[in-house]
Amino acid sequence: MTTVTLNIQLDDKVKQAYQSQPAESRARLQKLVARMLQEFAESRPESLLAIMDEMSQEAEMNELTPEILADILGDE
Repeated sequence: MTTVTLNIQLDDKVKQAYQSQPAESRARLQKLVARMLQEFAESRPESLLAIMDEMSQEAEMNELTPEILADILGDE
């Protein structure tokens, strides 16, 4: 499978929070987003919420807790 870079617009605060994370955290978040987008591309739009729920559960299983995600994304 070929990989490509996808540029998305983000708030500057989110960008800074992401860039300040260790490489391991950034890699996990990249995989999470890539998988979510892949599953979305292969599914019907109405199943997006189900995909998001599944991704949330998988993130938790991989110890990417809501608190860690909030830290990565700069949520307060």
